[in-house]
Amino acid sequence: MRRGHGTPPPAAPAGADASTVVQFPGRTARRRRATRWGVAAAVLAVLGALGWVVFFSPVLAVDRVEVTGTRHVSATDVQERLEPVYGVPLSRVGAGRVRELVGGLPGVAEVQTVPRLPTGLEVVVREHESRARRDGDDGVQLLLADGTVLTGVPEERLEGEDLPAFSEELPQRAQEERAEVAEVLAALPESVADRVETADSRGPGQVRLALEGGVTLVWGDAQDAGLKGSVAEAFLADERHGSAAGGVAEIDVSVPTRPITR
Repeated sequence: MRRGHGTPPPAAPAGADASTVVQFPGRTARRRRATRWGVAAAVLAVLGALGWVVFFSPVLAVDRVEVTGTRHVSATDVQERLEPVYGVPLSRVGAGRVRELVGGLPGVAEVQTVPRLPTGLEVVVREHESRARRDGDDGVQLLLADGTVLTGVPEERLEGEDLPAFSEELPQRAQEERAEVAEVLAALPESVADRVETADSRGPGQVRLALEGGVTLVWGDAQDAGLKGSVAEAFLADERHGSAAGGVAEIDVSVPTRPITR
C-alpha cells in the first residue's frame, strides 16, 4: 500500500533514543571532591603536628629520671651516666640508648626502661651478684659474679649478706681469673661454703680456698663443681682431714677422681 505524500513517517520503536545525552559533573560532585581533599589535608596536618610534638617538641622531653634496683652500685653514679637523656623527647629515649650509657658501669648486669608519662623515665638496674668481700679503710671491696671488684661500697649496703673474704692480691689478677673464683664460690655446697674464710687464685684454673681450722682447699678450675664439692664434703666430714690439727694442711680436689691430702 502506498503512502500518500501527507503521511507522516513511522514512529521510532519504543526505547530507542533519537539522540545521545552526555552527563557532565555538576557543582555537587565538585564540592564533594573538594571536601574530601580538605579532610585528608586536615588529617595529615594533625598527624604531622602530633608527630612533631611526640618526637621533636620539648613539650614531652624527659625532665625526671628515677633509678631503682641498685644495692651495691651507686644510684648517683647511674644518674650521672643518664644526664644526656634530659631534654630529649621521651619517645626517643629507648632501652638501647640507656644500656649504652649505663651498661658499662661496674656492677651493672642489665638495665630496663619504663616510661612514666608524660615526661618521666624509670631505669631499673639489675646488678651482678656479690660473691666475696674485703674490708678496707675507704669502705668494702666486693667481688661480683662477673669478676668485677667494686670499691668503696658502704657497709650499710651489705646488711644481711654473709660473704667470705678474698685475698689482698686477687684484685690485681685478670678479670677472667676473678670471675673463676666467683663461679667456684657460687657452686660450693653449703657445708663447704660455710667454712670458707678467704678465696684466692694463683692463676687460671688455680682457685684456692682457705677454710676454718687452717686447711686449704685446692679447688683448681670451675669445672666438675658437683663432684669436687662431694669429695670435699667427704674429706671435711672426717676429723682427720677437717682441720690442720688433724695433720692435714691441704685437700686437693682439683682432679676430683684423684684427690690428694698433704
